[in-house]
Amino acid sequence: MNSTYRWYLTSKDWQQKRRKKLNRCGGTRKRCAICGATEQLDIHHLRYERDLTAVKQCDLRVLCRTCHDVAHDLMRVGILTFTSENHHHRFTLTKLRVKQARGLTGVRGRYFRIVASDTTW
Repeated sequence: MNSTYRWYLTSKDWQQKRRKKLNRCGGTRKRCAICGATEQLDIHHLRYERDLTAVKQCDLRVLCRTCHDVAHDLMRVGILTFTSENHHHRFTLTKLRVKQARGLTGVRGRYFRIVASDTTW
């Protein structure tokens, strides 16, 4: 993370955008958009603009710290790459890759970890 970006994360502009995104996310029950966790929520950028103040709400997603870290790790090692600038495409792919990496599968909006010993559903 470069110093300009670190500075931006402490700015009033970012704090307002972050708060707005969190407030739009499920009212009082804020959740990670990937796993549904309610603790340690971060805001993830789907795209980074050269002008950091130009970020759009549609390019932000609420993620728990674990899913956020996994997403960035997958991008860093080249497992998560994008062929489109479209935020829907980017988030669908991010969600899929993070779920795969964390061993999560969804059942009616709830997620659980798949373990090797699970033999019945």
